[in-house]
Amino acid sequence: MEAGVKKAARGALYGAAAVLGTLLFVKYLLPALWPFLLAFLTAALCEPAVEFFSEKCHLRRGIASAFCVLTVLSSLVGFFLLVVVRLVDEAAGLLEALPRLTAGLPQVLERLEAAFRHVIASAPEGVRAYMEDAAKAAGERAAQIPARLSEWALSKLRTAAVGAPGTVLAVATYGIGSFFISSGFPSVKAFLARQVPDGMRKTAHSVKEDLLDSLGRWLRAEAALVGITFVQLTAAFTVLGVEYGAVIALLTALIDALPVFGTGAVLLPWAAASLLGGDTARAWGLLITYLIVTLVRQCLEPKLIGDQFGVSPAAALLAMYAGFRLCGVAGMVLFPFGLMLLNQMNTKGYIKLWK
Repeated sequence: MEAGVKKAARGALYGAAAVLGTLLFVKYLLPALWPFLLAFLTAALCEPAVEFFSEKCHLRRGIASAFCVLTVLSSLVGFFLLVVVRLVDEAAGLLEALPRLTAGLPQVLERLEAAFRHVIASAPEGVRAYMEDAAKAAGERAAQIPARLSEWALSKLRTAAVGAPGTVLAVATYGIGSFFISSGFPSVKAFLARQVPDGMRKTAHSVKEDLLDSLGRWLRAEAALVGITFVQLTAAFTVLGVEYGAVIALLTALIDALPVFGTGAVLLPWAAASLLGGDTARAWGLLITYLIVTLVRQCLEPKLIGDQFGVSPAAALLAMYAGFRLCGVAGMVLFPFGLMLLNQMNTKGYIKLWK
């Protein structure tokens, strides 16, 4: 009995240490180390090709590493520029057409105001004054939205301008580090392996393999879901005659992939605004699109993702909320993976946090 209590206490201590270590790493070390982590990952991805050129083509490892790293980085830069140019072009067209697309917004607001006034007028005398004050306060806050949005956008631009030199330095460090790590990858990998005690090396290797396998399958499933959602939305927007439907579909699909959010965060308010604006056909079309996309996702998600996290939805939701409160949006993604890692270690008996 006493041995079981000690084992449970030791497992709880390891679990708490793992959670604390993950929190400290994400909050303090990750912002400084991410160029080197990405460089190591890039070198690891290039290693099979580097070994091929070194052994089969008899190239010096440094030359093979330089060729492979430059190929990968050039492909990434080319893909990034292609996507950015396309999105900027679509966004510029969307901004140019925005006054025309929002021409019916004043009428929608007038209808909303008339509806609110009718509700207030039909309310009991004791409630009417309260509702009038609430409506007045809501109107004042709505009037402040453009100024607040402008202030937020300017602050983000200032932050980006101030952080631009640091970003350039980090990207340059990533590129140069990828080459250096790739050219000496076997020795770097051996050095890291020596830092792990022999008793933990096998356990760490097993956990790493399980985690990478689950992570890879989860990412592939999420990418497939985003692609399917994008195709569905693009087809629906084309049928509905939505201008710049491709870029709107892409943004909506990406929002759908975020934790907690979904396509309803875009389609439902859009359908309500279309209905109030008198465009009943588009409102029904958006609502039907939302129902179809949601139904397809609900049918495919269990098949594609299954039980990749290995934890209950409530536990995953708790991890996402705690991650958001502690580390922002990044924590919403990283904390569930930390929970998945702890669950795998607990299931395989490396630690014992719960039964």
